[in-house]
Amino acid sequence: MSEAAIRALIAERVDAIRCKDVARALATLADDVVAFELAPPLRLPPEAARDQAGLRAWFDTWEGPIEIDHRDLVVECGGDIALAHSLNRMRGTKAGGAPVDFWMRSTLGFRKVDGAWKISHGHTSVPFAMDGSYRALLDLEP
Repeated sequence: MSEAAIRALIAERVDAIRCKDVARALATLADDVVAFELAPPLRLPPEAARDQAGLRAWFDTWEGPIEIDHRDLVVECGGDIALAHSLNRMRGTKAGGAPVDFWMRSTLGFRKVDGAWKISHGHTSVPFAMDGSYRALLDLEP
């Protein structure tokens, strides 16, 4: 039951992002969520991770939907805590017409809050070149 609920919560967040629905996307997060996202800073405190204006501004940098596909999604549940990890593909078109299509790594931590699962920790990353250039490797595929 918990695994199905976690998968449904992930699907809800992905659909909210695809539709650029700020309220639905933020509703999946715990009030005290901590996020380690692709964009700076190194860590987003809860007030930044749940910032409606900031999320709306990011959504506005995209034309059309933001597509996110999961691969190798694993969900582990134990009591009121759960963990999920996957490889995620983000696709879409940025304002101005630039296409976006890359894979990233995702780890999500969940906690039951008032009987409902919420995302309490999020971490996304992309590998970087270890050749001294430190450039993000956005062309990797699973």
